[in-house]
Amino acid sequence: MMATGQVLKPGDHIYSKCFGGLYDHHGIYMGKAKVKNPRTGKEEQIENAVIHFLGLDKNGKAKTYRPQCPKCFHESHELGVVLTCLDCFYDGNTIYRYEYEVSLLSFTFKSSGSCSTFTSSEPDVVIKRAYSFLHKNNFGEYSLFFNNCEHFATKCKTGTALCNQILFGTGVPGAIAYNVARGFTKGLFWS
Repeated sequence: MMATGQVLKPGDHIYSKCFGGLYDHHGIYMGKAKVKNPRTGKEEQIENAVIHFLGLDKNGKAKTYRPQCPKCFHESHELGVVLTCLDCFYDGNTIYRYEYEVSLLSFTFKSSGSCSTFTSSEPDVVIKRAYSFLHKNNFGEYSLFFNNCEHFATKCKTGTALCNQILFGTGVPGAIAYNVARGFTKGLFWS
């Protein structure tokens, strides 16, 4: 499950490779969390919860269809900021911990979408931000390039939405080019 045998801690920014490493899915590991059981209407505690941002496919539909999860009760048509169990988040792939405060040199040579030079907030602040986006459902409209799951997770961790997995080039030059393009298109995708 977890790469290099590390233990997950609440507030960790995690990601998992999807479709053979074509892209990564990012979220914030919460540890224990409460979810509402739709059959009973009561809240139940689940272990290994993750808050993450789910988007649509190119046809405007959920990317995959799965029946309701018996652990967290998530249904595949639920989109936006969601709370699920770890199994629904990573779908059997390896989970990695996103790194913060890496040097510019490390950032240039690490794989895109795995790290940031920014400083992470304390875990309690990260968790509070993630729950705020979940409860208010106010992270905006999903955009593959300019408002995706990595933007969500880095916003929770640092207070700034960043995405290094979709860079226009690699390392620092790619990050600069990406952020310039994001700035020009911001009004087109979200407010």
